[in-house]
Amino acid sequence: MQWGQIKTLFILCFLILDIFLLHHFINNPIDYAFTEDFSSEENVRNNISGLNNLSEDSPSEEAMLFAEQKEFSAAEVTKIGELPNQTSIILNSQLILSKFDEPLAINVEENPEALSENIWNFDQYQYFGKDEASNTYIFFQKLERPIYFNLSGVLLVQVNEKKEVTKYVQTILEKAEPKKDEEQPEPEEIDTPFDALSGLYFSEGFISSGDEITEKVALGYQNLMPLPNGAQVLAPTWEFVVNNESYFYVNAIEGHLATRKKAEFIQEMKSQINDYFVEGSTTKMEITDEEWDEEDLDLFLEQLLESQVDKQVEPNGVE
Repeated sequence: MQWGQIKTLFILCFLILDIFLLHHFINNPIDYAFTEDFSSEENVRNNISGLNNLSEDSPSEEAMLFAEQKEFSAAEVTKIGELPNQTSIILNSQLILSKFDEPLAINVEENPEALSENIWNFDQYQYFGKDEASNTYIFFQKLERPIYFNLSGVLLVQVNEKKEVTKYVQTILEKAEPKKDEEQPEPEEIDTPFDALSGLYFSEGFISSGDEITEKVALGYQNLMPLPNGAQVLAPTWEFVVNNESYFYVNAIEGHLATRKKAEFIQEMKSQINDYFVEGSTTKMEITDEEWDEEDLDLFLEQLLESQVDKQVEPNGVE
């Protein structure tokens, strides 16, 4: 057989093979999208434990929320001033700093409701956890759902070395009423807890293979952005507690990811309070005990939300 005939034979064979493969592909398409999605889901299920903490009956829609920091009325300031066994400082009718005259022997973790007689509108807050560095218990405000790590809607309760309640800081949000030409946000479709978890798993720097979801995944709100009029846009947000120590937050509408730490949040509040007292400040301050002087105020501010870690100094003077 001549070489030219051999080449022709090979060309015909490959042409027939190509036609066969094309026919097979057209009549048996592969669903690559399905394969990819299936692999991603299995990847999460095989590498993250505690998936029983993901709710199976979570809402499919939720609306964003407009809120603003509440300004206390004169009547409310009077009520705050009448609370027993404490001296309160009210800054710009928005921020309460309070010190108990006699420490309260209350176990905050086991019986937080016992604080209700001593803290104004205590029922609007939900216990979150404790910052060990400053001996401070954190309560998030609720507007239907908890509002995570928001300096304008939080209650911080500080205890001494005997676990007695000595001081607290309080701010509170309220729903912002829409203007005449505005309407409250409409409900939008939100991600499922599993979709939110997948976003955390496949994004570098968040959760990793072998991690465990250690508490029930909860839906709350987190500040998306401030508005020019001082209001806040609070977005529906999934909270994930991982390995009993890390807190991750996933915007349920847009998928933005964030992580927060209790100690950093306490220091943010400490810094905000200090800003009220900088030189040249025009802060409006009301103190319920007229006998307090500047020295009393300075000592109180120094001890408020103070980190015990920062106070630990070695005998040689090196921290």
